[in-house]
Amino acid sequence: MEITHIGNRGMVFTFDDLSSPDYACPTNVYVIHTGKSFFICDTFLGPASMKEVKEYLEKEYGEKEYIIFNSHSHWDHHWGNSAFPKSKIIAHELCMEDMRENAESILEKNAKFKRGKVTITYPNLLFKNNLNFDEEQILIFHSPGHTLDSSSCYDSADKVLFVGDNLEEPIPYINSNLEGLKVYIESLKYYTSLNIDAIVPGHGQVSDKSLLEANLHYLENFPNLAELIDIEKQGKSFYIVHLANLNRLATIYADEKNNLEALKYFKLLLEINEQVNLYEEESLKTINQRIKDLDK
Repeated sequence: MEITHIGNRGMVFTFDDLSSPDYACPTNVYVIHTGKSFFICDTFLGPASMKEVKEYLEKEYGEKEYIIFNSHSHWDHHWGNSAFPKSKIIAHELCMEDMRENAESILEKNAKFKRGKVTITYPNLLFKNNLNFDEEQILIFHSPGHTLDSSSCYDSADKVLFVGDNLEEPIPYINSNLEGLKVYIESLKYYTSLNIDAIVPGHGQVSDKSLLEANLHYLENFPNLAELIDIEKQGKSFYIVHLANLNRLATIYADEKNNLEALKYFKLLLEINEQVNLYEEESLKTINQRIKDLDK
């Protein structure tokens, strides 16, 4: 775990548990020390992860009230909730719905990643649009994008925005069709209206508005990017995510029985992969079989 101080009262606790030799995935827990309380943005993989955070905070600042914010319902952002059984746990109402439906089964499926004894601990303070802590100068607001339940936390005192997985380096993962993508773009456009000195993503390095601008540029041009396919220029990780986004988009359209759109994006995926050569043979066979099935 690495600790980075940001602004006058913020701390980013960065964990590398989810990184692999092929894909770096540093994960951030953002903490705002307001004087009276600790606001914890996301709780990572379990109480063992949060034990390190709590020990540091209490050693440096003493025991205070913990207020927890879950940016969305994905498992790597809320398993540590069980370290705070008596605390306020804030989330969007859609986050609670998804957790109620899927959290237990996902915990069972991904149990190898848990840190400590994980008990699914649900949010107990829900909101629909936003939740404003005026005295603390903290705004929590709905910002659908990476998921429909995604929300963000803005510390106006330090001008720091915690975005969960809505912004990623080098480009964001997309989990919707092109119509849903418009909502994602609107959330990022709202970010641009905020007075921001620093952006803390759920994964990756602390950045500034340049990360926002790069992600917004990608989403506004997806899926037909103007840039030439140049893996040396863009980097391998760019194309890993871009191909995943095309695959996801095609799969969504296939599930919606929109075969023409599904075929278009599966074929585009293959065209790009011919130039960057990132898919293994087995994956290519699967995609080609899907194209044959959709072509019938």
